[in-house]
Amino acid sequence: MSDKRPPTYESEALGVLVYEFSRSRKEESDEKIKRGLKRKKLGNLDPDRINLLRLLKDELQKEIGRFAKSSYYIGPADRKQRLRKYVEVSDFDIPRLTADMSARHPTIPKKEIEWFVPFSAFVYHVL
Repeated sequence: MSDKRPPTYESEALGVLVYEFSRSRKEESDEKIKRGLKRKKLGNLDPDRINLLRLLKDELQKEIGRFAKSSYYIGPADRKQRLRKYVEVSDFDIPRLTADMSARHPTIPKKEIEWFVPFSAFVYHVL
């Protein structure tokens, strides 16, 4: 049995948007999303729906990009880990960030936010 989730409209769009670091690339991202949605038969590009997903992505990108200044940043769990050379997704309070994003974006399915928040932390903090 596969652990991979079946693609959804949101996962297809967010999978492209997560790598959108500049608003000037909006048209390029929209075109990639449009092709992916068509290829996976998930529907047509809905600009309003994409803008809501982009808003979620932008909020996460900004918050995680604040690093230690973020109210969600908890840093390493113990003193020994504080000396580590690498950052980790667990440096952020993922459950609280997920809950807050779900509350701020009630039109986006919670299950989509649940996978996207840690993925965003990985992309914006670890990579």
